Amino acid sequence: MQFGQDFEKIFFKLSLTKIKYLEAIKSGFYTSEEIDQLSRLAYKFYERFKETPSRDQMKLLVQNSKAKGKISNELVELIYDANLNEYDEEWLTSTAESWIKWRNFDISLIDTVEYIKSTDVTPDNVDSIVNKVKGLINDRNNLTFNSDLGLDFFDPNAHDQLETEKVSSGYNFIDRMLGGGYDKGGNLIVYAGEQNIGKSIFLANDAATAVKMGHNTAVITLEMAAHKFVKRIGSNLLNIPINEYQEKAQNKEYIQRRLETVGTGFTPPGQLFVKQFPTSQATVMDVEAYLKQIEEDKKINLNVVIIDYINILANYRNLNTENTYMKIKQIAEDLRAMGVRNNWLIVTATQINRNGYNSSDISMTDIAESAGLSHTADVMLGIIQDDLMRANYEYWLKILKIRDGEGKGTKCRLIINYNLMRLTETEDITGSNMHQL
Repeated sequence: MQFGQDFEKIFFKLSLTKIKYLEAIKSGFYTSEEIDQLSRLAYKFYERFKETPSRDQMKLLVQNSKAKGKISNELVELIYDANLNEYDEEWLTSTAESWIKWRNFDISLIDTVEYIKSTDVTPDNVDSIVNKVKGLINDRNNLTFNSDLGLDFFDPNAHDQLETEKVSSGYNFIDRMLGGGYDKGGNLIVYAGEQNIGKSIFLANDAATAVKMGHNTAVITLEMAAHKFVKRIGSNLLNIPINEYQEKAQNKEYIQRRLETVGTGFTPPGQLFVKQFPTSQATVMDVEAYLKQIEEDKKINLNVVIIDYINILANYRNLNTENTYMKIKQIAEDLRAMGVRNNWLIVTATQINRNGYNSSDISMTDIAESAGLSHTADVMLGIIQDDLMRANYEYWLKILKIRDGEGKGTKCRLIINYNLMRLTETEDITGSNMHQL
């Protein structure tokens, strides 16, 4: 995308009237060195006085800067004389924003090449370098020119409470408290439980529930092999005992017949994709790129994204940090932002600390990095199972946090059928909000 100096003059004039463009421009953006210097002077002036310089003020800025003698008054006059009304506003805005995005991308590629050329790449640091490059490109190109100004409180129409699309949690006691289920666009749901308690079973059940209800779903597994996760979901959805799954799966006609039974009978099942990424190497950027590829290649919109699990994602923003609080906080923020951008419900899991192991109850204080994660999550659910519960094939599921509801502290007893990897809700519910149920 190439534009001559005449367009750069017009665009610079436009940036003086639309500050969001001036703020998006970095040093070296313009191919014309003179216009690039004028842009820097205009931005510094704006930072100080909260307005862009007039024609005469710009001339004084040039005279009092290192650009004196390099930029003529004729150039300043030419720019300020430009009449933007001669151009179609939609064309001018669209072209300007496209040009900003392209120039930032082009410059970030140059910065990336220079970084790679000046860095000694070895087998030991290649993953770190690749993620650093992704960060360089993403940070510079994280631009938006969204004209949405939000809701005007003093406009009566702004007070309409629009209904959001809901995704059932799969548990009636949670759905009742949330007015029908999780909000689809951007909610971050987090299960918390001790190591090897069965967090993946809960995530697999959520995937099965979403598919049966017609929601296109993707599962990202960062620890368990993809085919093993498929087995857990398949055992649940297809009613195939887990110990017989490997043998039954060899009969493709049988599997096809079982697949045809998936769904509620009224709603066609959603599509389901399962992908394994390397442990502690995949970032939210990697996950989002894969999910967008699914939507593009399959010509569908995803609704639910399940990630097993948040603690073993890599943090592209700070690859080498040893601060687990900051790592999980930033990954949680990035996951939720990914959900908001794409209108996806995000469901994941985290581990509690050892103080909560084999306990008959857990709280937020038992969750590792709880503060950083809980501030971002919309709903946090505690998975509870001590030795006695395990012997009786049961769990308790506890609402640890609920952003838009009153159910904090409520627990429900679930029965686990390990043969089909299926959780079933009971009527055994305790907590301060039982009156709502």
